[in-house]
Amino acid sequence: MHVFLIITRVIFTAATVLFLLVLFFPAPGRHPGIKKYRGAKFAHRGLHGEGRAENSLSAFSAAVEHGFGIELDVRLTKDREVVVFHDDTLLRVTGDPRRVDECTLTELRALRLSGTEETIPTFHEVLALVGGRVPLLVEVKEDPGCRAVSGAAAKILSEYNGEFITESFNPMTVRRMRRALPGSASGYLCDHFTANPDYRAAKYLLIEHFLLNFIARPAFIAFDRAAVPYAPFTFMRKFWRAPAFAWTVRSAEEESACRADFDGIIFENYLPERDMCPPDGGNEDNI
Repeated sequence: MHVFLIITRVIFTAATVLFLLVLFFPAPGRHPGIKKYRGAKFAHRGLHGEGRAENSLSAFSAAVEHGFGIELDVRLTKDREVVVFHDDTLLRVTGDPRRVDECTLTELRALRLSGTEETIPTFHEVLALVGGRVPLLVEVKEDPGCRAVSGAAAKILSEYNGEFITESFNPMTVRRMRRALPGSASGYLCDHFTANPDYRAAKYLLIEHFLLNFIARPAFIAFDRAAVPYAPFTFMRKFWRAPAFAWTVRSAEEESACRADFDGIIFENYLPERDMCPPDGGNEDNI
């Protein structure tokens, strides 16, 4: 009987701890500023195509002219300049095999984007171009163990007068941006990572189940629309009522399919209508 009681208590304690972890760890943060982004449509890396390269000044100009918000990516150069560029390496967009952080800004200026005459813009140049006319969704590209990108980006954004929110796949980056810029919402980029054999590691399992939210405390979730329905995401939406943006939406049909699960979209390759209807399914108060 004594052994039975010990085993029972151990099982009960373990179950209680597990329940509390599941209950507490995924809890998102809250930020009143996220409400204004309900129904937002962000042009993914600007309104690129038709001779306009992604993350280029012309793509950002086109997005502003059409009245869409802009999603963009920021990185650091070798000489610590903040530039707007998506990939780790320059190969796909410029044909140069080097990493962005292996090059100085001067070296990057010599490259051209996707066969156009445009160069990689600095974050300062993009902010000056947009000038607060449309909201920005800034993805901070920062490797684990690094904090230089978030620090430099936060400093620049602290002096910007326009509306913006930030996001990252790295929970520590989300935390740093949230603390550095308390007036702006910071969110968590996520996907069903472990569906891909290349991402079957413990850290990706924790991320996709939102078990690192206790570090990040994201004000919103930006989730791969192609991975929905996915139970952890549905849990975040239904139980924690987390605001969510869909990436990457590539047609009006995909946009329509997103409305039940998302509050806004990140789109490319088509021109959506300016206004997005509120999501169905009782999520009106999520954002």
